[in-house]
Order: sequence, then structure tokens, then C-alpha cells
Amino acid sequence: MSFFEPPALRSPTDYRVPSWARGPADMVPGVVPVALLVARTDSHAVLVDGLLVYPTGFDFDLVVRRHPRLGRHHSDPGVWHELRLEVRFADGRSADNGHRRWPRPGDDQPPDPPLLYQSVIGPDGGHVWLWGLPPPGPLTFACRWPAEQIPPSEAELDAGLVLEAAARATRLWPGQDPP
Repeated sequence: MSFFEPPALRSPTDYRVPSWARGPADMVPGVVPVALLVARTDSHAVLVDGLLVYPTGFDFDLVVRRHPRLGRHHSDPGVWHELRLEVRFADGRSADNGHRRWPRPGDDQPPDPPLLYQSVIGPDGGHVWLWGLPPPGPLTFACRWPAEQIPPSEAELDAGLVLEAAARATRLWPGQDPP
């Protein structure tokens, strides 16, 4: 193969997204309609918004609001990546969006939950997947963003709401095993 020849394309059937990397594609999630204020300063607010819950974990949006008097967002992506989020379970386990070595998708064994994966990040926040469901008790969302003068802040949600939503998730095609 020369430098100018594109590599052979893999068949889409060769790759499977691991179960721990997102919610099951064959399910409709249960919903926790929440806009949880995690941090607020004179210039910014950080919220956790709209949990979509599956039996394996949940999706949510991490939302950043800037005070209207501030104008446009930073154009430097490095500033966005400094927004730190941690999710803590009542039993002491936690996951965060810090830099680390991620499990490889080809690994046969799923990682121990919880595992937090932020798939999108930008000046308005990002989209987050949390692998694993919390035990009953408080579910804590904590953040800090030194670049925007947001000190360590946190807010709690009753994990029972998440567990109830997971029980409401429905399989689109009952009786079939997911691929």
C-alpha cells in the first residue's frame, strides 16, 4: 500500500460498541426529568440535566450557562477540558471525567462500575455516560472549574429516582438477546 492509498475499510459488523460504553441500543430509557444545579457563581452555572436511565447506567447532559453580560465563550478547548465532574455513590465508589487510561473496547470483560465517559465537551458543557447504577442513598454530582473560578461544588439527588427509572426502561424487541 502506498502513502496515498486509503486503508481497507472494516465492515460495520466487525465492530461492536462495548456494553459499558453506552446505553443499550435496543432499549427505551426510563427518564429522570431533572435540572440539578451543581454550581453557580456570579458568572457561571453548571447543571446536570435530563437523566436517561438504563439497567446498565445512565446518560445526562452536563450544562454550562454563562451570565449574559459575559458575551461569547472561550474559544480555547483547553479551558473546556478543565471542567471536572465527579459522580459519587452512597457506598463510596466514584467516577470522574479526569484523564486516565480507558478500558479498550475489545476487552472481553467490562470494567468495574462506575465509569464516567464524557463523549462531547464544549463551551456549553457536554454529554456524559455513566456505566453502572448507584445503590440506594444519595447520588452526588460534584464539579470544579478553576479556569472559570468555579470552586469545588456539589449537589445531591436521591439515587432511588435513578433506580426507579432504570426499572421503567423497556426493551424494544422483547425475547431477543442484544447483538
